[in-house]
Amino acid sequence: MWKYALLVLCGVALLFDCTAGRLLGNYESAARSNTEELLKKVPRRIVNGTKAVLGQFPQQVSLRRRYSQSHFCGGSILTPDWVLTAGHCMLDNLGKVIGAYTIIVIAGEIVLKNTNRARQWSYVSERIVHPEFDIDTLHNDVALLRVETPFVFDPYVRPAPVMRDKMIPHTECQVAGWGRIQYEGPISAYLLFVDVPLLPIPLCRELLYNYSSIPPGMFCAGYLDGGRDACQGDSGGGMICEGYLTGVVSGGEGCAWPRLPGLYADVKYYLPWIELYVELNNNFTIRSTPFNGRSSAMQTTSTFMILVFVLAEIFSL
Repeated sequence: MWKYALLVLCGVALLFDCTAGRLLGNYESAARSNTEELLKKVPRRIVNGTKAVLGQFPQQVSLRRRYSQSHFCGGSILTPDWVLTAGHCMLDNLGKVIGAYTIIVIAGEIVLKNTNRARQWSYVSERIVHPEFDIDTLHNDVALLRVETPFVFDPYVRPAPVMRDKMIPHTECQVAGWGRIQYEGPISAYLLFVDVPLLPIPLCRELLYNYSSIPPGMFCAGYLDGGRDACQGDSGGGMICEGYLTGVVSGGEGCAWPRLPGLYADVKYYLPWIELYVELNNNFTIRSTPFNGRSSAMQTTSTFMILVFVLAEIFSL
């Protein structure tokens, strides 16, 4: 008799498993549709940052401390194995380079400390800071991180193509991050983005003469009246211009202060150095649905545990 009961229970468990899979598939389809609709409604100009929607900046990652899980910098996905960030993000408070093992890379999230099915994460196996990085001038402020577990690309986690052409001043670009929402203020729980125009290099040097000489490999962006800018905690994140990864958030004087635009490392300038380690190409497989092997594993584990519990109850009779 107990054998028949076991067969029935197994059938119910498998039916539940399949139903859950179909529901998750419907959820993912609806999520993609909602994302597309939200992207159409996102305003082109914002004041002090506006919330991004999932999939709007799929190259954006959060760098976090391995033991505290706290966000400290941003980064941009280049390939399944490599992330680009700022050199100064790799230094601790004493100016020493932090170990690769202390960093976690989180992709596919727009809300800090809130997981979703699009979330992917990995430890870092290798950290490479530009050998001529200067913390005092922020010259050569770039670094590369190799992740232990390669990213699986989908609508919410994928790279942005890198800019290989010289950008024209006054081009409007986007910068996103979880950084402070005001100078020395709290960090944002949500991924925010801001539109900022590229400024001519002579104007950058004029405005920032007390802060930086704007050497080759660096440019500035922002509004003369301030009010919109990247801030602390956004460092290392990417600047997207016309769909291309163009800059890396580097530094600046204050945040969104008048006549003090933000500084960025020029991705095009550093391509020869980046390509010493990273094979940049666009021949990537991109899934049509979010990748999350852990969710599937958790679902299978849950079904298995139900069966174990049922068997234990049957044999105890």
